[in-house]
Formats: sequence, structure tokens, C-alpha cells
Amino acid sequence: MPPTTTRAADNRDTVKAKIQEMNQLAQDADAKMREALQARNQASATVWRERRDYYNAEVKRLTDWLNAPPAAAPDTASANAFIIAVADTFNASGNQDVAHNAILKELLEGQYSAARISATDSKAAAYKIIRENNSSPLYWIRNQTQAEDMYNRLPPISDAEKRRFPRLNLNGRRMGQTFFIRDFMQIYSKGDLTIGNVVTVDDTVYASFAQDFDKLVNSINAYQQQRGRTHRVFPFLRMAHRDAFQLIPDRTADGIDRFGGAIMSNVSISGNVIYSDGALQGIFASDGAFRNLHIRNNHVQIGGQHTISISGMLSGSIMGNTDIQNQPLAADKIALYPLRLGGGANIYITGFKNKASLNPADSRYYQYDAILGVSPARDFRQQVQARGRCYRAVDMLELHGLLKRQNPQTPAQWQALMDTLVQQGFAQAA
Repeated sequence: MPPTTTRAADNRDTVKAKIQEMNQLAQDADAKMREALQARNQASATVWRERRDYYNAEVKRLTDWLNAPPAAAPDTASANAFIIAVADTFNASGNQDVAHNAILKELLEGQYSAARISATDSKAAAYKIIRENNSSPLYWIRNQTQAEDMYNRLPPISDAEKRRFPRLNLNGRRMGQTFFIRDFMQIYSKGDLTIGNVVTVDDTVYASFAQDFDKLVNSINAYQQQRGRTHRVFPFLRMAHRDAFQLIPDRTADGIDRFGGAIMSNVSISGNVIYSDGALQGIFASDGAFRNLHIRNNHVQIGGQHTISISGMLSGSIMGNTDIQNQPLAADKIALYPLRLGGGANIYITGFKNKASLNPADSRYYQYDAILGVSPARDFRQQVQARGRCYRAVDMLELHGLLKRQNPQTPAQWQALMDTLVQQGFAQAA
């Protein structure tokens, strides 16, 4: 979208495309609402109805724009300084993170500051975590001891919570806190652990915090509309970078981190329940590699795109997982992607070439094995990714040697490292 709306033909084409997109989203939301009503889930139906109405309102607004000039700019002197500052910064790029991070900071330093929230408030810990670090999870698991300690500290699931999921047998499950602003859990580890029988319900999307978040979103969007701009900030329900379980390999003994392809090994995620009407990602990994990872018999249903999405999975299984109606997950709810290097540098490894002297049992051996339970149609690990640069026949030992010497920090530095690897014959552009 352009930063401001004009009568230019290219902007009109952009708006027309946006109208088509919003119409489709409204239809999808309406279908989800009807499914929720059939399942007698009134809370979910309400959320999907609100989404449908929001999309339809956007269609009307954009259609009106096509048929009439944008409204005159308001008197900015009387507008809220915070709203103006966030709107102007957001409008320059359309980056949702810019607006969302600013709103979180405003709330947590103001209305939800430590001075205004009682230490006995059940949500105080969740506020404090994000106040101190915007990307921190509610629970941070590094080893099996911490996994067991978390499980033992959580209360057994109550009868009331069980009634939310009548199709599931939840005996023996433990109930996680239902309010978390960013991730519910980050598994930041070398591996050798199990996360099992934990219930993760994202009620944050209904909390007063989310409502206050959306009040600021609405004010920013109203200002955007008054200025004749087309960018809109998404509500809390659609805020990105929220994961139920995020897997992150820990740094190796010789200093290779997840952005360089560090491996997490021997992890099992089984028997858990993950439910959200928001854009929460279910079981998710975007960086690092995963050997002998098993994701089995979980019940996952979210309002976002990534139900089970793993980048860099070398071996293991994903099977027996269902939705909260205890129906097998649709094939398109599971996806495997290539190992990504450099984080935002978006360098993808579609294939490896190990040294002949390296035994397949060696922990430094990289190879994409077939993943039990995943349809070949949902396995994109060896496919070129349109959003980044892809390489095959990559010698990871040589790559790690370069990493230790060069320590790239920027996308340009990562690209230079890969160029060197190709020139030396230890990788090929895919």
C-alpha cells in the first residue's frame, strides 16, 4: 500500500486489490463464525463475527475512497501526540511491528505500569516480563528439569476448563496461565527434554489489556483515515510474533547459535492442548535445526496461519495431532521449511553436502530425512523459497568455520559469507 492515498491510477489498482482481499477475508471469517456457532462456541463466534464486520467495513471504506476524494486533513495540533507519532512512523513503512511495539510500550509504561498494577494481580508477572523485555515468553524452558518443574507448578486442569473442550480427554493435564502478551513458552535448549500434557489457552485476546490495546489501534486508524491514508494497524487479535510453543536451539559449545544452524536434538512435544482465537502460532520454529524432534498427539487450534510450522527439521515425526474437536489436523495445518540462516537475512539451505569422512551418526552431520506423518505436499525443505536466497550442497562444517572467523551481523554480511562459501566450492546457489 502507498503511504498516502492519491487519485493516481496505480493507487486505485492497489485499493481495488485490497478490496478483493478484504472480501475474501470477510467470507472466510463468516464461514469460521458459522462453524463456531454449530460447535456452540459463542465466544469464538463473536470474535469471528467482529472480524467479518471489520473486513466488511474496510471494504466499504475503500470503496467509498474509490468513488470520492479523501477527507481533508484534520487539525493535528488538537490530536494526541502519541497517536500522531505512531501513525506517522507506521505509515512510512506499513510495518505492523512498529505500531504494535509502540502501543505495548505505551500501555506497559502507563496504564499497566508497575506503579498502577498490584503485585497480587494475577497478570502482574506477564506485564512485568514484557515491560523488561518485549520478546520474552511467559515460560522459558532450557532443560528437562525446568520442564518438569513448570509442569509440577501448574495447577491440574479444572472441571470448568475441561468443559471448554468436551471432545478431549484432559485427565492428567496441567493448566497454564491464560494471559500472556507474547509467547507462552520458549524452549531454548540443546535438547533432551519433553514438554507434555500442558494446556495453553489464549484468553489474552479477550482481556481488558487487549481491549485497551485496540482502543489505541482504533485511534491510530481513525487518524490514518482522516489523513486519507490506506495503511491500517491490526488489532491485538492479529498481532504477529506470538507463539504457544517456540523452539530455539541453544548456542553450541564452539559458539554457533541458531542463526548459524545450531541443532536441538531429542525433543518430544506430546499430549498438549493449544487454543487461541487470535493469530497465535501453535508449535513453531523459524531458526536453527532439529534432529529427532517428535510432535505427537497434541490438540491444536488457532486463529493464525502456523498451526505446526518447523524450519530446519532434520529428522523425527509429526503425527497423531488433532484440533480441539479431536479431528485430525488438516494437511495444510502442518508445514516444514528449509533451515534458515542469518535470521532476517533469509538465507535458506535446501540441501547439504557432508564431508565423506563425517559419519552420519556424528552430531555435526546435516541431512533432511523423511518426517514420519508429514505429507510430501507439505514438506518444503528442499524447495526454493521465494522470499529469500537459497543454497544447496552446503558443507555446514565449512560454513561454521567461516562463521567463527567472520561473525556476520547484518544481512549484507551474511550474504557476503555465503558468496565466499560458494566461491570456495562448499555451497551452490539453488
